[in-house]
Amino acid sequence: MKKNIFRLIFVMLLFLPDYSFCGQKVFVLCYHSFLSKKNISTDLSPEELKMQLDTLKNSGFNFITVADFVNNKIEGKKNVLITIDDANGSVLKVYREIFKPYGIKPLLAVYPAIISRQKYAMTWEQLQELAADGCEIAAHGYFHEKINQRFYDKSKSRFLFEIEHSKKVLEDKFQKPVTIFVYPFGLRSPITIETLKANGFNYGFTIDGGGVSLPFANPEQRYEIPRYMMTQSTWKSTIAKIIKKASQ
Repeated sequence: MKKNIFRLIFVMLLFLPDYSFCGQKVFVLCYHSFLSKKNISTDLSPEELKMQLDTLKNSGFNFITVADFVNNKIEGKKNVLITIDDANGSVLKVYREIFKPYGIKPLLAVYPAIISRQKYAMTWEQLQELAADGCEIAAHGYFHEKINQRFYDKSKSRFLFEIEHSKKVLEDKFQKPVTIFVYPFGLRSPITIETLKANGFNYGFTIDGGGVSLPFANPEQRYEIPRYMMTQSTWKSTIAKIIKKASQ
């Protein structure tokens, strides 16, 4: 009797769906600048960037947009979303020469304090050009502060300013809702997420690393979306890790 029961259980397990392979997967990459400066770890050369994109493309990956991501209009496990933080001036040239020919529309995380004010940053006109071409704009704080519980306890008004005013300025400049927040330094606390929700943000991106499974099993996951930081010393291992994870 026991033997028959075990056989029945074994047969049932064989025909159960493998939930580890259900749904879709996205890998989000975080870039910063493309100046070819060896003394800045997060700065990559255009040649390195092209090598990364070619490796992913030749490995069967699709480059998706933010709209694809939020509307879950993707298929399979080989999907990559490109994000670029801080609006460095090198982004526009690289977009025109590399990203656009690949059909890639990055998510641009912008903190307004430096735009059209610092020589190393893009201007509002340049960002508007990219937005008009299909790149999505995300808030990245106003002054790029560490928006966590410690900052909230130190100055609630400055904490709120980082979230509320960055959204207001970006929405005024681009004349559309800004519903994505990218945490400066990847730092956040429950109070950060609570404040994002209260201000109409629907998504928050970290730099924790890891793939994203869609659809989200829990709506709260939308506020802690992992990204892989692309640096000079780690990008090769990061690309290799992504390729391996996508095949599992």
